[in-house]
Amino acid sequence: MAPIANRQSEWVRQQSEKSNEGEDCVGPAFSGKIDQEVIALYECHGPSLLRYAIAITGEGGHAQDALQEAFLRYFIARNEGRHITHPRAWLFRVLRNYILDALKAPHRRNEVAIERARNSPESAANPEQQYHHGEMARELSKLLAPRELDCVRLRVEGLNYDEIAEVLNMRQGTVGATLARAHKKIRRVLGPTPASKSTTIEHARDLAREV
Repeated sequence: MAPIANRQSEWVRQQSEKSNEGEDCVGPAFSGKIDQEVIALYECHGPSLLRYAIAITGEGGHAQDALQEAFLRYFIARNEGRHITHPRAWLFRVLRNYILDALKAPHRRNEVAIERARNSPESAANPEQQYHHGEMARELSKLLAPRELDCVRLRVEGLNYDEIAEVLNMRQGTVGATLARAHKKIRRVLGPTPASKSTTIEHARDLAREV
């Protein structure tokens, strides 16, 4: 991720220089603080945002474009003096909305992601595991409602219930109930006798990112 972080840092500095041209209201000190704020947010949340974007788009190039757009909009908002109380949730919401607007066909997300999972390097080394993993991902795509899948994807990237509620414009209680239903379905797909609780959690995370 280091090369990507370096490119993102350079991009932030370039955006700062452009935004300061002819803008007397934004001083160098204020702009510099925003630069560092955006860079710090990218280094902290960039990887999880990118994984989430890839899970939705099924393609790294479009995910990178969406990631850059999210941070560009954050940078512009902060440069205009807007206070953002929950930056991580704000970035996830902007990223998600941008991707969904760009896709124009949300029903294709599962098909693309399942195909990507089937052809992943990790599963290609073991045909039997590849088939089994693909079958489970396919089953989850049938069982999970779109909102359940949205909640699970955000949860496995570390967002808490309040943040998920903000991203998806839901009530916190609804988020909890939606995740509870989704977890029951995931356990049904994973089977009743996992090797360990940690293995089950990791397996669920993998599937959620691939469905």
